[in-house]
Amino acid sequence: MLLNHLMFWMMTTEAAICLVLSLPFGQWISHAVISFLMKNLGGKDSPANMVATVVLAVVSILFLSDVSTVYKHHSSDEVLSDGMRIRLLTAQRDMYITGFCLFLFLLLRLVYIALATNLRLEKSLGAMKKQAEGAAAGYKSLLAENETFKKQTEKLHELLGDEEGEDKKKKVDALARLVQENSDLEQKVKASADKLKKAENEVAAVTKQAEGQSSAFMKLMDEKNESDKQLETAKAQEEEIKRQREQIAKLTEERDSLKTQIQDYDFMFSEAKKKAE
Repeated sequence: MLLNHLMFWMMTTEAAICLVLSLPFGQWISHAVISFLMKNLGGKDSPANMVATVVLAVVSILFLSDVSTVYKHHSSDEVLSDGMRIRLLTAQRDMYITGFCLFLFLLLRLVYIALATNLRLEKSLGAMKKQAEGAAAGYKSLLAENETFKKQTEKLHELLGDEEGEDKKKKVDALARLVQENSDLEQKVKASADKLKKAENEVAAVTKQAEGQSSAFMKLMDEKNESDKQLETAKAQEEEIKRQREQIAKLTEERDSLKTQIQDYDFMFSEAKKKAE
């Protein structure tokens, strides 16, 4: 019973997938899904492929079992009872469900294999196009070099003219030497350009570093000014505290002198009081 429910829902899911694939946007969705599956679950020896093979084998076995059951009931000459007819109808239903499920599963697997192969071929085609573009660019550069060489050869023949013998050999040697010097100069110019570019990069790096150091120096100067201000404030507060301490000491002396005077007055009043008594 559980297998029948599983087969039914599997058939429904496969039918829904086929319906989505038949829609206009189904191709884009299928390509995205297959690309994801190829990246994460692809490969002939992958667990997903093994699970699909096992499911295919189970569905095939169930389909063959249902076909065998239906064939046994049809091939018997006995009159079928109500229970046997119900079993026959159940077997026919299961056969149809498993048959459609097997058919849709095989169809979807073929579609998956075809789309995966198509995606791999598209990637290979893109790589081949890039290689062909690189080869075409190299061929164009070789053609340009060949044209330049032909022009140089024509100029060489024009310069030599119809001369023969030692003069022609001397001129050929002189031209070969000039060509060699020209190539050496071109290499030197290229090396100088590379050095200039490297020097510019170094200057840019040094400039950037100097700007960073300048900003850091300015920040340090600001911090120093702030610390100087705090130091001046601390000195002013210290002087104020010192002045207040001096005032407190002076007030303490005045208080002590007042206490002494009060004691003297008390002593004088006490003596006067004694004399009055």
